[in-house]
Amino acid sequence: MKKGFSQLCLPGGSTVKEGISLAKKLGYAGLEILLTEKGELSMDSTERDYENLRSMSSENGVEYCSICANLPYETSLTSNNPEVRERGKKAVEKMLEAAAALGVNAVLVIPGRVTEQVPYDVAYERAQKEVSELASTAEKLGVAIALENVWNRMLLSPLEFREFIDAIGSKYVGAYFDTGNVVIFGYPEQWIDILGKRIRKVHFKDFKREGYRWAQLTEGDVNWKLVMGALRRAGYDDYVTSEVEGDYETFKQTSRIIDRILAM
Repeated sequence: MKKGFSQLCLPGGSTVKEGISLAKKLGYAGLEILLTEKGELSMDSTERDYENLRSMSSENGVEYCSICANLPYETSLTSNNPEVRERGKKAVEKMLEAAAALGVNAVLVIPGRVTEQVPYDVAYERAQKEVSELASTAEKLGVAIALENVWNRMLLSPLEFREFIDAIGSKYVGAYFDTGNVVIFGYPEQWIDILGKRIRKVHFKDFKREGYRWAQLTEGDVNWKLVMGALRRAGYDDYVTSEVEGDYETFKQTSRIIDRILAM
């Protein structure tokens, strides 16, 4: 497994260049980059932009390990507004295009969310429909859609998550598993065992149930030894990407901790 760092950890308005520089300095092999409104990677990016990003990566010896959208407008794939759903699909398609150009094997996608206005069953059906349609683009480009388990009030168990992925029936649709996001209602190692080979990417975060707060890795309630055992049983050998926010010293500490976790 390789160690990655997410641009999401940096303050708003950060650049890929800043992320690459920090990742290199702190010993991260890869950087998860953002699709933003006006950054180096945007909805308007062209082949020239991709070439610039490829050069930045090769010159610094840091890979792009995944891409996620950080756009200032609504893109939920389960919205009641079909125009919003279409924007969401366009964003995923752009990430897939960029990933293919940059040698990235998976992009992070939030499948949608349940709200008072969007009931669970409706959200589930819409998410399956939209992701199924996007799967053909993913297959054509050879880039996986990795659905992340987030606090979106849907896909609340590993059994449901597994069923959702299997119903789509594409090897280019899998899970972007976040260790910290399940701690409030489950155990990460159990999710990993159940999702197994469907896991395409992994975020490393930790969470403390007492006090209901995010924590530095190994200082929360994630059992990292069990997590590493489960990842190995699943045959996972891709990036584990830090999503631990903080300052430079925090990022430096996190890098060292991930090294220890990977050795467990």
